[in-house]
Amino acid sequence: LYLFFATAGAPGIAVAESVRASLIPLSLFLLSLYGIHGAILTFVHKICRNCPAFAPHRLLVASSAAIGGPATAVALAQSQKWPSLEVPALLVGNIGYVIATFCG
Repeated sequence: LYLFFATAGAPGIAVAESVRASLIPLSLFLLSLYGIHGAILTFVHKICRNCPAFAPHRLLVASSAAIGGPATAVALAQSQKWPSLEVPALLVGNIGYVIATFCG
């Protein structure tokens, strides 16, 4: 998403100098964001392997809600035909927005 927003205003193929200057820091930020997030999810899945609350499909939808918000989480649940996770995806994503907005 950050890469999309950074390049959305670039006219055609020509990329603005500010986008070129921020490409490496932005890439490092995204790499660390998704890397740490993926490592935490993998750790939680390995620790709680027998707990049905931490099933892989639930972790994937929660991860999508945390990173992309409620819209991407619901889209993931619908595309994978997990209708029981659509409402929790909306709730988790929106509650995340509320908490992050308050903290911000």
